[in-house]
Amino acid sequence: MRDTPSPSLCGKIEAFFGGGRCFLLAKGRVGLYVGLRALGLPPGSTVLMPGYTCMVVPSAVQFAGLKPVYLDIDPGTYNLDPKQLETAAADGVAAIIVQHTYGIPCDMTAVERWAGARGIPVVEDCCHTFGTSVDGRLCGTFGSFAFMSGQWSKPFSTGLGGMLLMNDAALAARAERVIQEEARPPTPFKNFVLGMQILAYRGLVRPSTAGTITECYRALNRLGLVVGSSSNQELAGVMPAEYLTTMAPCQIRRGLCEMARIEQNIGHRRHMTGFYHRELPRIGFAPLACAGVDQWPFVRYPVRVGNKDEVLSRAIRMGLEIGSWFEVPLHPAGTRMETFGYREGMCPEAESACREVINLPTHLKVNQATAERTLEFLRKHAVPAEDKVMRSRSAARFTS
Repeated sequence: MRDTPSPSLCGKIEAFFGGGRCFLLAKGRVGLYVGLRALGLPPGSTVLMPGYTCMVVPSAVQFAGLKPVYLDIDPGTYNLDPKQLETAAADGVAAIIVQHTYGIPCDMTAVERWAGARGIPVVEDCCHTFGTSVDGRLCGTFGSFAFMSGQWSKPFSTGLGGMLLMNDAALAARAERVIQEEARPPTPFKNFVLGMQILAYRGLVRPSTAGTITECYRALNRLGLVVGSSSNQELAGVMPAEYLTTMAPCQIRRGLCEMARIEQNIGHRRHMTGFYHRELPRIGFAPLACAGVDQWPFVRYPVRVGNKDEVLSRAIRMGLEIGSWFEVPLHPAGTRMETFGYREGMCPEAESACREVINLPTHLKVNQATAERTLEFLRKHAVPAEDKVMRSRSAARFTS
């Protein structure tokens, strides 16, 4: 009797989300590009998105022949502020991208109400979330499609790589056609390099080494010695020739391992999120004002400080994993934001968050002792920023 074949990574992801059609691609942004192509939007039309994101999101929009337009964030949730939609001009808007920042779910009720009344498709940026639910529905199942990142620091890591989840069968068929006709597989050499990077990451990166290794990784990426998150061409707004590439075999194997422990991963992140949420007020820092935070598996817990640069540099020296998303409204620092249609002052709340927000890790290599040491570091060396959380009224509407 033959053994029953093991479910594919796509099959496991589709089962996790309760349906849809999954495609495995080189990066999450490539999923966004393919999804927008599948929507068949008029060239040059507007795609709304929060002005607190990575530059690879608006670059994918531009590569698809569309125009990114930015809305400011709610300072209490770091997500697109639904109140901004009421003043946004709907004429010419072809789609809206919502980002579940840090794993905090966007107010989908308000977004769906606004978009549904105008027949505008909703796209979910789930690069920060995998397993977050709102009212019993998983983030990633609300919009026409969702794209996810498998980058090293994301909640579901394949060692770079990305996933596209299409929630509409006709849309999925069009996405499949784009991939079949235009996508290329990674070369054997690139698969080898990625495989070595995955092994190195698993063996070398831990909370005490994360900051130093991240700096080394970025330097090697600039020299072209490793496969990085973004190429120099992308940072300049130019679509690389190898942009539309499928996921490498070594990444698929890593993804299958991640799916085998996905519930453990989600449970641990939920526990660490709840721990930070409860303990931050005890050391003088404002927690998030969203109800039900301890039920959400954050990729990172955001904290506002008044001396961000000092905190980040001191943390690296002391072997503590404290991150910065985002350094500028279109992360990373050094991005020529005007290339992607962003002008300084366009999103003041996002710009304020960029100056103040650090983030705390929740991944499986972070244990209670590491988290306690991190909070003690903040107590000694970080200065609480002006409390912006109480200014957010929309956050209070969230329920677990």
